[in-house]
Amino acid sequence: MLSYKNKTLGSFKVGAIFAIIFSFLFILLWGVRFFQIDFLLIFLPETIREMFDKSPMWVFYGYLLTALANFVAAILLFRRNIVSVIVSQYAAAGMLMVILCHFFITDYIGLYEAVEMFVTLMFYLLLAWFSKNSRKNGYLSKISKEITTVSLKIQEGCSHECAYCLIPLLKGASRSDTLDNILSNAKDMADEGIKDIVLIGDNIGDFGKGEKGNLNHPHSFLDLLKKLDKIGGIHRFSFLSVTTPMFSDATLEFIKESIRFSPYFSIKMDSGSDTVLKNMNRPFPLSAYKDLFLNIKKIMPDAYIVVEIIVGFPGETDELFNESVNFLLEADISYIAPTMYSDKRGTKAFEIKDGSVSKNVRKKRKKVLVELSKKKLQAFYENQLGEEKMVLFENKRRGDYIYGYTDNRVKVKCAWNPELGNSLHMVKLIGVNRSFMLFDFMKDEISVEEGSYVKI
Repeated sequence: MLSYKNKTLGSFKVGAIFAIIFSFLFILLWGVRFFQIDFLLIFLPETIREMFDKSPMWVFYGYLLTALANFVAAILLFRRNIVSVIVSQYAAAGMLMVILCHFFITDYIGLYEAVEMFVTLMFYLLLAWFSKNSRKNGYLSKISKEITTVSLKIQEGCSHECAYCLIPLLKGASRSDTLDNILSNAKDMADEGIKDIVLIGDNIGDFGKGEKGNLNHPHSFLDLLKKLDKIGGIHRFSFLSVTTPMFSDATLEFIKESIRFSPYFSIKMDSGSDTVLKNMNRPFPLSAYKDLFLNIKKIMPDAYIVVEIIVGFPGETDELFNESVNFLLEADISYIAPTMYSDKRGTKAFEIKDGSVSKNVRKKRKKVLVELSKKKLQAFYENQLGEEKMVLFENKRRGDYIYGYTDNRVKVKCAWNPELGNSLHMVKLIGVNRSFMLFDFMKDEISVEEGSYVKI
């Protein structure tokens, strides 16, 4: 997994500076010929001048454009911009194509010219590798102090074989980062001023030993939560897209009593119909999700539960879609995040020819769930009226407003005030305005400063 350490940048900076210098030299080399700078041409080796004279002009266009792209990549690398990875790779591929074309259209290429081409290509490939390696080692993961929330990847890949999903094919089986590396990354984020960390993965339900305890890892998801909860400087942890109903009573009880974990659950359920779930080759039946929702609400009545649903999967008839709607209508959830099914070549679902759902029908079904989601959110917010909650405000201006979120992810907003950014304040929820709740600051509330261990 990626590292987010930003402290030991000496060797990285030296490498980036050398990349800028050599990239500029390549621009100078090809720019001299392109712009016919006679004074500088006399300083070039004779073999290079002969190659210039015998080569068509498009060659110089190609060399110059790739040299410019490489120079941009080097500057982006120095600025620790992740885009440098893509730009450097395209520049290397472009240089390879130019050199190959130049090689095949030229009658004779001397040893000096061949060496010059080889060295040029090696430099471009080296910069592409250096950029990619810098990203892997966390040098391009600069965290802005203007940001309140960042994501932290703890797991990658998936061992399930859902019919619509390419993750097992593209990323392989589920594997987890080490506990030590995750804790180190979280502490580095805290040192950078981050207050809210979202744990992400392709299937974080399979983190560590997995929900069945059958994966080769020394720690469980609960072990991770307990360690993260002790990290000072972070006000709040949450997690996204849990694809398996894996929360034990012990895990839910810990989240309820924890200092920093938010009672916010994003569940990737995909359908409210057992038949559709079976067609999707989902590993858990509908009853598992129903039990999970009931258990969450029993332990944490104020928990915010988001359910992700796919509409229009092949074979989803109107009757099966209505089953899904009825299940979601009855479920004690807070929000529905619907997406339309789309074909992905290489998946099992792509091979299904019968029962395809038209795009217009998929749009209509998504609209039905969007409207149902609004009603669910309204009902959830109304249940929060009169509650006193701690709000973490973003350190970001959104028009004339600043947004904030309670411990259970209720969204609030108020007039922009830079002093509110990255701070916690106690509020009383007094009204509902669509996707936001209205609030009053508590009269005697005290802002919670960085490093505090106040339970939220």
